[in-house]
Amino acid sequence: MCRSARTASPYVGMLLLFGCGQMEVTPPASGNAGNGMAGTTGAIGSSGSGGASAAGGGGNASGIAGNGVGGSASGAAAGQSGSPGGQTGAAGRGGQSGGPSGGSSGSPGRGGAGGGGVAGSGGGSACTITPTTTMSAQIPTVAVVTFTTTLTGVTGASIQFGLPGATPMVAPVDTAAANYRTLLLGMKANRDYVYRIVVDSAAGSCTSQDVMIHTGNLPTTGAPPKPTRTIPMPAAHAPGFIITSGGTAMGGGTAVVPVYILDGDGDPVWWAAAPATCSRAHMSWDGKDMWMQELNVDNAGGEMRKIAMDGTGAMNNIAGLNTSHHDFAVLPDGGIATMLWSSSGMDAPNSLVERSASGQMTTIIPNLNTIYRSTAGYHANAIHYYPSDDSYTISDRNVNLFVKVKRNGQLVWQLGGSNPIGQTFTLSGGTWQVNHGHHLLPNGNFLLFTNGPFNGSPPSQALEYSLNTTSWTATRVWAYQASGVNSAVLSDVQRLPNGNTLVTYSVPGTIHEVSPTGQLVMSLDTTSLGYAEYRDSLYGPPLR
Repeated sequence: MCRSARTASPYVGMLLLFGCGQMEVTPPASGNAGNGMAGTTGAIGSSGSGGASAAGGGGNASGIAGNGVGGSASGAAAGQSGSPGGQTGAAGRGGQSGGPSGGSSGSPGRGGAGGGGVAGSGGGSACTITPTTTMSAQIPTVAVVTFTTTLTGVTGASIQFGLPGATPMVAPVDTAAANYRTLLLGMKANRDYVYRIVVDSAAGSCTSQDVMIHTGNLPTTGAPPKPTRTIPMPAAHAPGFIITSGGTAMGGGTAVVPVYILDGDGDPVWWAAAPATCSRAHMSWDGKDMWMQELNVDNAGGEMRKIAMDGTGAMNNIAGLNTSHHDFAVLPDGGIATMLWSSSGMDAPNSLVERSASGQMTTIIPNLNTIYRSTAGYHANAIHYYPSDDSYTISDRNVNLFVKVKRNGQLVWQLGGSNPIGQTFTLSGGTWQVNHGHHLLPNGNFLLFTNGPFNGSPPSQALEYSLNTTSWTATRVWAYQASGVNSAVLSDVQRLPNGNTLVTYSVPGTIHEVSPTGQLVMSLDTTSLGYAEYRDSLYGPPLR
């Protein structure tokens, strides 16, 4: 039996329905409007009491106008929608019945005034949303939400969730999924969270009541490390997520450091068992799975794994990829691309291959020596895919170069190194020695991590070059060098959406977030790291 009651909700005064979480949208009777949850950047409002209506929380571009909930027993004022909000605020709703001694009938709710709110639902038919929530048994910070709704002609849906009083996160709902199955990702361990479901149709929107959930604890064994973090410039910090792994570290004793995700506070919010010396982890392009790879630098046998983001369906030692090494890229069609050692021994020849979502293997370049030359063996170590022109960039540390190739294997250019096979850039502003992680930016600039020699002199740096494909010159335009921090192997660099740069020093286990002027915004210190990937959200495709 479901029971509805006013509770001491962290969203003060919101109506929580525990058990079935069902909400019926009815024509307004009496009682005041309550505040609605804001959009993707708004805060959480509190509900109104009987009497004059309270303003709802406005949304932003995808926000929701204030959705009224019931007033007190003596409330008589009309339900009213939120104050001006986002560009696409949904309809307001009238207040619900005032209770046993309720006042006069309320007037219909009004649409949000933030540009595009539709007419209120006063006088319309009722709709319900009935959610069911389970916590993942494997990763207890992941919630699995399914629901049913009586709203017909569903065109879209989302789940807003977050800590009490915090800006909510938004999980998009796949309306084609059975029972609208959706994962809530990015939650901290052992905390209370609240979520609500919003379902849209051509006729309007239906919003569930708030449902409280509690996340589980971190595991006692195989837990992700909790880094030490300092933020000298909080206002400039990018508060997204970082996906990383243990790199060359094995953890305590024989334990292997898992693949894990840190939130903007440096707290672990997701983890899974990883291959030994895991160098790279990527969420799949659709965000439903996590792929991870063993470093396999010695060409003695590697491993590629995949696991669903709810911790189920683990695939270990994926066939055809046991000679993969260092790095891989995820693809829009659900596949991945990686390098394979083509023969035994260290620094052996490499091939570039793709594995489709169905498991089909396709060789893109049988031997990388057909696109660049080396007299010191081949040590390709980093790869990225760019959907804008269906291309890859690949790094090789032995010859201090990068190449760009089309997805059909055609060479586009070479940056660094010597004795090119095709088009190359003339460097201006200095070269580098040993390279790993990199990022070809949307403006055409190229960001790279140079490890420097093993003795640390000169030390590691992050460098940015402006690439001119008319004069074929590459000019250094930016550099960052941290005092006392160096990494002889692995390491990564990524330009963030806010203009900062994430610099990962794999050997000491240090990550720096750096402003465009080279100021340290955030420093994170833990055990050895693999490559690292920043994401604003744990939903949707990667940023690079």
